[in-house]
Amino acid sequence: MVHRWGIIGCGAFVERGMGLALKAAADTKLVSVHSRSPDKAQACATKYKAERAYHDLDAMLADPGLDSVYIATPNSVHAAQAIRAAQAGKNVLCEKPMALTLQDCERMIESAARNNVKLGVVFQNRYHPAHVEARSYVASGKLGSIDLASAQLFRGGARGRGYRGWRGDPEIAGSGAIVAQQVHPLDLMRFVLDSEIEEVHAMSDAAPPERPLEEMIYSLVKFRNGVRGTCLSGSLVPRFDNDFLLYGSQSKMTCKGTIGEPAPGRGQQLSIESDILDTKMSFQRDTSVPEKLSRLVEDFNQSVRENSALGISGENGMQMVKIALAMAESARNGKAVRID
Repeated sequence: MVHRWGIIGCGAFVERGMGLALKAAADTKLVSVHSRSPDKAQACATKYKAERAYHDLDAMLADPGLDSVYIATPNSVHAAQAIRAAQAGKNVLCEKPMALTLQDCERMIESAARNNVKLGVVFQNRYHPAHVEARSYVASGKLGSIDLASAQLFRGGARGRGYRGWRGDPEIAGSGAIVAQQVHPLDLMRFVLDSEIEEVHAMSDAAPPERPLEEMIYSLVKFRNGVRGTCLSGSLVPRFDNDFLLYGSQSKMTCKGTIGEPAPGRGQQLSIESDILDTKMSFQRDTSVPEKLSRLVEDFNQSVRENSALGISGENGMQMVKIALAMAESARNGKAVRID
């Protein structure tokens, strides 16, 4: 049975991610797109062969031939749009962060439950095959007890060029490198370790009022299972290695270049090193952002079809918002912050 999707917001990430993912996902059809600009909506519909283009959101949501919507609008309007979609009986897959406040997260979750629809959040790095393999290795105990996790997600650029447009507005974006990048490697740690973060101590380069949003964020985290982690993210590193590492009592595991967008010309690899084991797996295909997103979409479709639990639920997304808010508070006050 084909699952019928709509896109709310025709920005850059649709161009390089979800537009292609919805086309590639099995049993999936893009039927409509929405933008406040009629011209932009029509251009997006034409490019991705959607049947209908809207600039009136309520008109789009009234379509009985629409099953689910993907929300890719500025962060500050996620909650209102997700609630409107749920009230119209549409399942919702929302870009991260799902909202800027915990109160809005709770409102989104309550609306989805009240209207009997699914609410999911986009964390596509969980769907990289290297990370799925890494989670399996940790669960098996083959790495021994994990002592340290480390990850980074960077992109390059000169200072002041990192976050433009609405992404540079604190009232709309919420924060800079925290929600733009660091939530991805931290969520990946949560997934692979199968444990929640209970404490964070962060430092950023924000310098208000001249630079109100951080372009770099550096965090130390503690997980409920006792593992400690380090995470670095930002927009000022031009020659980056977006890696994920686990140091266990028996082995070290490295996921090389697997977080975020694959670096041009660089391979992606999972390797395990120990005194008795030396394993390497290369990933040359199925590792781009659209490919990870297409697997996320297929997982979402299956959850709707079977009425089963989502891999990345609204509750999961709200926990990541708690972590992001704790990072911002810690960086602002220079103290560790506990997370419920």
